Amino acid sequence: MSEDAAPKAEAADDHPAVSHWRNMPRRTLTIALSILPIVALGNVAVLIYALGGINLSEKLKEPNLLGLVALLVFVPMIANSMRLALWARFLDLEFGFRKALKVITGTMVANSVTPSSTGGMPIKLLFLMGEGVDSRRSITLISFQAAEDTFITLAIVALCLGITGYAMFEFIGSDPLILARLDGTLRTASMIVLCVLLAIAAIAALIGAGVMGRRVREWTARLINRIKSHVAQIARDWASVFRQGKWLALINLGFSALQWLVRFSIAGLILLAFGVEWQPALFWLLQWLVQTISSIVPTPGGAGGAEAAFLLLFAPFVAIGVVVPAMSTWRLMHFYLPLVGAALTFFLLHRRDRARVKAAKDNEEIADPETGLPQPAE
Repeated sequence: MSEDAAPKAEAADDHPAVSHWRNMPRRTLTIALSILPIVALGNVAVLIYALGGINLSEKLKEPNLLGLVALLVFVPMIANSMRLALWARFLDLEFGFRKALKVITGTMVANSVTPSSTGGMPIKLLFLMGEGVDSRRSITLISFQAAEDTFITLAIVALCLGITGYAMFEFIGSDPLILARLDGTLRTASMIVLCVLLAIAAIAALIGAGVMGRRVREWTARLINRIKSHVAQIARDWASVFRQGKWLALINLGFSALQWLVRFSIAGLILLAFGVEWQPALFWLLQWLVQTISSIVPTPGGAGGAEAAFLLLFAPFVAIGVVVPAMSTWRLMHFYLPLVGAALTFFLLHRRDRARVKAAKDNEEIADPETGLPQPAE
């Protein structure tokens, strides 16, 4: 792809408050890169403790498959960046693959030290704005990718349910422990959503009644108008996709399918390396359930929840002597290895951008034609 040029931002996004939000990724990454080594060491210590002195060399039957896994874990990061860059080009944004990769890797690093239940979308929004994409188009890009991810994951889940004869429902219903934990998780998530909606409704009622004052009411009205303009812009962008971007949507759906099929295959390949017969449809379903559970765990990167969900769901299909070391290997390969790669990639891209900015500032001084002395550029 061509070299990125300076992005064009809307005048509305030159407001000081927006500039503050654009600087958030830098602060977030500073905190993330400081905390990440501590979090990673803590989780690695837990995983080593979980192994309990198990000799992996005795358990592994096909160690070469771990080399394949070590390469495949970076495919989702690259595919996701390609999708983001292609949609940005469709929207005529000066935002190439390098900047898309920077946004994706930065989001991965920041999301690893924040609770998974907060989601990666707000963090990605901040990184897009930090790269100069205006807030409306940032939301549009995120909505494009969210729609693709939802469609592909639901399609894969529906396909796997059909292949397995919908035995997953019988399996979950037959195990009281799994059913109770899933029920508790869903109840907790539902209560959180309900409390948030009630709080928003109560605040809106108070503002509408004028209890919080005229200034808050006027600020809320301006916010609502801004949201309406954002929604109108996003609707126009989606309409342009249906008019002109159908082929691009199909291409990006292909990248999304590749991304999720690889992610869902990691656990099965690791189990295959431990001598467990690979059952793609079943293991894809189990991996999807593990990811769903870990995504609502209020710990950094879903730590603890992902490991517990893996053990809980895979234990009925894998021998107990294999499931624990397989879980530890899966967590290291599926989460920490791409995270290390993302942190290194982001650091190198960030350093390159800083060097380019410094060089541009140095070139701002030009020579005065009369005196020959360097003068600041106007």
